[in-house]
Amino acid sequence: MRILTICLILTLSSAALFAQKSFEEGKHYEVVSDQKTATPTVTEFFSLYCGHCFQFEALVDTVKASLVKGAKFEKSHVNYIPRNNPEVQLGIVKAFIAMQDLGMQKELTAQFFAAIHMKGIQIDSVDDIKQIFLANDVSEEKFQKLFSDPNLIKRAIAMSTLWDEKKVTNVPTLVVNGMYKIDMGSVASLDELISLTNFLLKK
Repeated sequence: MRILTICLILTLSSAALFAQKSFEEGKHYEVVSDQKTATPTVTEFFSLYCGHCFQFEALVDTVKASLVKGAKFEKSHVNYIPRNNPEVQLGIVKAFIAMQDLGMQKELTAQFFAAIHMKGIQIDSVDDIKQIFLANDVSEEKFQKLFSDPNLIKRAIAMSTLWDEKKVTNVPTLVVNGMYKIDMGSVASLDELISLTNFLLKK
């Protein structure tokens, strides 16, 4: 998981930002593709099972609001958690895409994070995943229709490989313009993370 903690980001002074004169490839970020996205884009690679992702979620709106004008922020769910459970590894990615298709990404993300990281609920089967949807007024019929939809499955499989393509080994991790992977441990404050992200958006 991610070494960078929410407490570090929130408590360190933004003076670190001013001490940082420039950002360096190999130190602050890595080039993971030779092709940029068509539009300026920040992708957060994350997992609903990740405690550090749960903590980082409280900062996402601040990051989004601080991006250069016209930049898009999106999320991509990794599939290597939980370990040794292929059905749920793909199932949780399908669930995330289903949330988006339902227009319920924000509320259902919050519900999954709360269930796993605050209530200690074990979500290690597709039925466990389904229960969160049912508890949030998504009918079983609707859930089953989404989970069996060939287009949704195709998109989930594509998302399940993206983290590997971008050489993501820890979450949360930000990838900018599909090309620059930020070393989240190289920044000392939220301000510095935002500054680095915008620096890369402009490259």
